[in-house]
Amino acid sequence: MLDALPSTLSSIGLQHLPQLSTPRIVASVLCVAPLLFAARGIYNLYFSPLRSIPGPWYAAVSEIWILVHTFRCRKVRAIDDLFKAYGPVVRISPNTVAFVDQQTTRIVYNGMKLDKGPIYGAVKMVAIIEHSVHAKYRRIFSSHYTPGNIALIHPDMKASALVLVEKMLEAKDRQPLDIFPGIHLVMIDLILKSTFGNHYGALDDWSETSHNVILSAIEECAGITPRWLMAIVSRFPNKSWRDFCHSGDTLFNTTADMVRETQVAIIEGRLEEREKPTLIQRFMAHNETCAPEDILSFEDMASESMTHLLAGVDASAVLTSYILWQFASLSDDVKQKIYTELDLAMPNATVIPDLKVLQSLPMLDALFKEGLRLHGPIPTFLERLAPRGETLDLMGYKLPPETVIGTQSWSMHRDATVFPEPETFDVLRWLGEDKSLEAQTQSLAPFGLGTRVCIGQHLARNAIKTMLAAIIRNFEILSSTGTNERTMEMMELFGMFPVGLSCKLEFRPRA
Repeated sequence: MLDALPSTLSSIGLQHLPQLSTPRIVASVLCVAPLLFAARGIYNLYFSPLRSIPGPWYAAVSEIWILVHTFRCRKVRAIDDLFKAYGPVVRISPNTVAFVDQQTTRIVYNGMKLDKGPIYGAVKMVAIIEHSVHAKYRRIFSSHYTPGNIALIHPDMKASALVLVEKMLEAKDRQPLDIFPGIHLVMIDLILKSTFGNHYGALDDWSETSHNVILSAIEECAGITPRWLMAIVSRFPNKSWRDFCHSGDTLFNTTADMVRETQVAIIEGRLEEREKPTLIQRFMAHNETCAPEDILSFEDMASESMTHLLAGVDASAVLTSYILWQFASLSDDVKQKIYTELDLAMPNATVIPDLKVLQSLPMLDALFKEGLRLHGPIPTFLERLAPRGETLDLMGYKLPPETVIGTQSWSMHRDATVFPEPETFDVLRWLGEDKSLEAQTQSLAPFGLGTRVCIGQHLARNAIKTMLAAIIRNFEILSSTGTNERTMEMMELFGMFPVGLSCKLEFRPRA
């Protein structure tokens, strides 16, 4: 084979390639690359099977346009602008089609059981892409997040919320108070106790000068940054950038140590049976009864524990902070209705009612839902891969196999035909007529869609409502000049976060 190489090179005119100097090779590449890029762009624009789908020409030609908006943390806004300009189906890159339509959403995310798109494979902390693999893992820990088990966890939620209130009362002389890290610490304690059964005590040390390793790692976590970008950034001589790159390792090592401690406790007989089994106990129980090929390794358990921690803490804390910020700006009459409702449900401000009572409070529920609508934890474009080996009919367009398709709750939640004045935070819209409420509820998808919906949504919903009830019942909440539309501008990676990474508000104790 090697003997034939010179004649092969000669036949295609490359026999002199080894003799070329480095500058000539570089010059040749620089000349050829634009031609190849142009040829690919012409094909994408005029000859691709997706050429008839509406959208701007620059999106059809190359992925550069959508990548720029991704790195600007404004991808959802860019896609939403295309919906407004081109309609409910739009081509956002050479092989990616976005849509916004309720019926199509149900078919794609509920009925077809499609694999996730390529973006999930490009990130450092890899999501489970294949639907069948995800279904297997989901069965292992789904019982941990059922409403029944969340009811067993609720006493821990109430305890953590009351500790937060105590810490806020201690800080009454240093106002405005940045509530953003405090709520993160509540969620860290709650999820670690739910996962491992031990009280971590993150909130116990909350102060203006305190430093929590897990919170820092979550805030800096680079888990959704593409590997190739991480490889470049990690070489920069800058400590903050290196911390950014190593944040995922910090989280993994922390949870791995906790998994290891749990395994030792089991071996030594120190792990007691619990009324509410922890997540790690469910992993262990699975390993005792499953087939050998389905056993979770140490790395599997540490990785899953880290993923649950990262996903549960940040999304819940960010959403709670946004709701409190919006509450501070509500009209006095709407605020008073919420205060009155909570005063009746919580005559004693230090006693939080059980879940049934919290779930029955219409004003608290309306406040929560409006927060989910405008500041949902997963507003981003949820990629799915069209079926292999068959053409997909999407709203009248024929898509070839493995086309990337998807929608985003950002656009669903801002549909003016369903939500009048969609950019206005209007709590009372959720107390309207039954017909409008039904349409709004069907369009609300803050935790993802279909069979891949966030498995921890029941924990998040109830933890957030518990914290809101405790904080609003105990404090008059007012806006602060240090927190405004600019500092709270929503930026997205996969989830959402305020550009200022803080939420400073005035919290005045209520009588």
